[in-house]
Amino acid sequence: MVSFSHHEAGTSERIWAQNGWSAAAGPLVLTDCARLIVLAAHPDDETLGAGGLITAAAGRGIPVTVVVATNGEASHPHSPTHTPDDLAAIRRVEVVTAVHALAPDARVRLLDLPDGDLTQHHNSLEEALWDEAMTDQTGGGSDRETADAAGAETAAGATSASTWLVAPWRQDGHPDHAVAGTAAAMVARRTGARLLEYPIWAWHWSTPDDEIWPGDADPITRWRWDLDGTALEHKRIALAAHGSQVEPLSDRPGDEAIVSPGFAAHFDRDHETFLGAAVDTDAATNTDTGPTVAGSAGESLTAGFFEDFYAGSVDPWGFETRWYEARKRAATLAALPLARYGDALELGCSIGVLSRELAERSDTLLATDINEQALAVARDRLADLPGVTVERRVLPAEWPAGTFDLVVLSEIGYYCSPADLAVLLENCRASLRPGGTLVACHWRHPVGEYPLGGDDVHAALAALPGLDRTVRHLERDFVLEVYEPQPAPSVAQREGLA
Repeated sequence: MVSFSHHEAGTSERIWAQNGWSAAAGPLVLTDCARLIVLAAHPDDETLGAGGLITAAAGRGIPVTVVVATNGEASHPHSPTHTPDDLAAIRRVEVVTAVHALAPDARVRLLDLPDGDLTQHHNSLEEALWDEAMTDQTGGGSDRETADAAGAETAAGATSASTWLVAPWRQDGHPDHAVAGTAAAMVARRTGARLLEYPIWAWHWSTPDDEIWPGDADPITRWRWDLDGTALEHKRIALAAHGSQVEPLSDRPGDEAIVSPGFAAHFDRDHETFLGAAVDTDAATNTDTGPTVAGSAGESLTAGFFEDFYAGSVDPWGFETRWYEARKRAATLAALPLARYGDALELGCSIGVLSRELAERSDTLLATDINEQALAVARDRLADLPGVTVERRVLPAEWPAGTFDLVVLSEIGYYCSPADLAVLLENCRASLRPGGTLVACHWRHPVGEYPLGGDDVHAALAALPGLDRTVRHLERDFVLEVYEPQPAPSVAQREGLA
């Protein structure tokens, strides 16, 4: 739900200009860019947020691709004169015209995803961006096997950031922009592309002193691209091409212009502002992969870390008391494609709260954890259930023998170093029986002590060969995914419904 309205006056451009907010931004240098991919959640985002950068890249002979997620058919939901289909048709033409005004040779890719509902189509958007990035890095073609192999390498940071992926800012306040930015961040981590995010609506509803903007100590920094007179003129022509947004559709209520003159003033500046991670200019190879990797990607956490963690509480994560945890367990169990499993393996069972519910859907369950105090609680909790074994194991080194119908990887992947995570995930894949299920769920917020972030874990998981992702549930707080050996039928297909 959008929490602001384009009808509101918003923060004037005069306030931004007087504050000198962009003066401290670092200059972007296009000599580092070999290809530019710009993602727009809606037609006109590309022009408003990055039109000058697109023009400059094209002028330097840098290949430009603009990916437009939706047709913007929901821009005038109360229009008495235009249906959503009318608007979609108009705006498709407008965005192609606008992009070619910025860069005549640019490639425009229209994904036709539903405007206002990108949350339900995050996977399709991410896959489209992944294909674009990997087509460039692999020298053309769309061989998924080749791309997956490249993705496995880039999960360890093996590719450079010569491809720039420019997308709406995740904090922009529009849900479609948040989804677009998140998808771009995931792809940037997987491919090694440099991620830059551009604000659109934040100029309208935010202020220069708002805490949403990165500060001096933040790992995210501000970048500035200066527009010369030619670039600014190209941008103005491109914006005028979005006539359905900058002019009223009619004089009737519901047909007002979306990009009013006051709002458009934010994009008539002599510069564009982007947010992205700082770049190590002294590094021989630029491998900046995005702003939200937690921790230092160092060594795996040891048993001592968890002994200290459990020393103050039997249930330090609140598995027994927090609604967040109960809801997440329910989502995890609901995501399992089969009603019942034969042999199940749970990695990182802690005190056994999820284990008990998994045991009720499995013939046997092997639950493991590194911490003996937690395991003692789990053993008591599960003592009355047949077929349940609870063991202390240090993963991935002490991997259990055999194969399983269900492997549960919940909230432990980011405890691993990148090298250990690669071994852990390969063991998960190799331990799956034909028709088996691998379910993974991880916290998405950064934790300083963890070597990796939850998104990093799932980016590496997505690069595993031979698996189909059949479920993806993404929230601000956690990501939940299900993988099955290829080719994997859907639940409806299993029951003959599709």
